[in-house]
Amino acid sequence: MNIEKIKIQPTWSRSKEEIWAEKFAGLEDEKDNRVPFYKRSLFRYASIAAILLILLPSVAFLYSKEVVVPKGEHFALTFPDGSQATINAESKLTYKPLWWRLSREVCLVGEAYFQVEKGKEFKVHASRGIVTVLGTSFNVFTRSARYEVACLSGKVKVDSDNQSVVLTEGMQTVFKEGVLQAVNNEEIMQKIGWTNNRFIFREEPLIHVVQEIERQYDIKIIVPENMDYIYSGNFTKPDHPEEALQIIQEPFGIELKIRK
Repeated sequence: MNIEKIKIQPTWSRSKEEIWAEKFAGLEDEKDNRVPFYKRSLFRYASIAAILLILLPSVAFLYSKEVVVPKGEHFALTFPDGSQATINAESKLTYKPLWWRLSREVCLVGEAYFQVEKGKEFKVHASRGIVTVLGTSFNVFTRSARYEVACLSGKVKVDSDNQSVVLTEGMQTVFKEGVLQAVNNEEIMQKIGWTNNRFIFREEPLIHVVQEIERQYDIKIIVPENMDYIYSGNFTKPDHPEEALQIIQEPFGIELKIRK
């Protein structure tokens, strides 16, 4: 069996000078190994700064602002770069304000009119597609299965259902038999009539007209069983919803009532 032998020199066999020399040497070693206070503080602050540099981008990316506009209201929103959005009634828009300078992207449910400052790509995500622009003005309508983009100035790219089209000023998207198409619209400005409190409909199913009136007045309308009508009309939003109903029902000889 191997046993390591450790030789310990007894204290009494050493002189006083040797003992004191050894103790002072230990104190010097301890002093040399001690980290100065100001260096420890500097290291601590540097560590905190490094952690913040790592966490801040994550916080900026995760923080989102959601704008919810109820029925009967409109809302004007200005983004950090000066771009603007007018949001229609019963709509929701979400974006990341702290991340905006790096990525100009919004998510939209409902309808909004955008006026975009020139700069990096500006994207509008909707349930049925993505609109991509650099600097332009356009309207996006996305409710249930309905999805429509109208370009009022500049140029926009629309991606939807694995299809893509480019719109220039005066053009809008339409779906024909499931195919995404870009068509000219000489009355393109009518697409944003709602921003000026105007009802503008062109060969629109009457049920869609009724739904828009419900949205703008925050009401529920009782409709007859047969609503197979197409309506075209242009009028300023009346102060009272009964007046709006009178305008749209008169051509068809039907009666629309507000549910109390």
